[in-house]
Amino acid sequence: MLNLRAHSGAALLAFLSTLLLMMASIGAAAAHLLFAGRSMTSQWLDREIAFRAAEVALLDAEADLIAAIAEVGGERLASWPTPGTCGTGAQRGLCMADGDMTAWMPWLEGNLPADLGIDAGTFTGITMPILPADVIGATTAPRYVIEPLEDRTGLTADAWPRFRITALGFGRDTGVRALLQTEFQP
Repeated sequence: MLNLRAHSGAALLAFLSTLLLMMASIGAAAAHLLFAGRSMTSQWLDREIAFRAAEVALLDAEADLIAAIAEVGGERLASWPTPGTCGTGAQRGLCMADGDMTAWMPWLEGNLPADLGIDAGTFTGITMPILPADVIGATTAPRYVIEPLEDRTGLTADAWPRFRITALGFGRDTGVRALLQTEFQP
């Protein structure tokens, strides 16, 4: 005669083991979904911070140009670097394109040469706000370069060429970057 109690206990153990395995799988899937959502939100926030930082650099470059033009006998726009190079000293951040090779191209390719462009605020004096430890925001200053789009030889003494301003902003993670451009006519 068969003992039914021994068989029913084994079936119950198999059922409970399967149920626990399914619950663990559902819990792991839920945790993965939550972490993936958090990561996606964080990436969007980093991108937004980088974009806003690049906007600040564009506005700072425009203020830099306006101040340099208003300065009578100033050194900032007195001379321009040779094509394919960027200026030094008072001309830092001023670059001349050489055909299709523009100074900011390394930024587009992901390279960040230390001597390319200048930090926002170098000539205008703006500064990055000091953020408390619990506040998120950019910790690396945005950078910009300024390039004339027209040759100055055909212009009158009081006329200025159009300029292309290229700005690079960083998120909380410096690997997250935003590159913005504008054309500016003083």
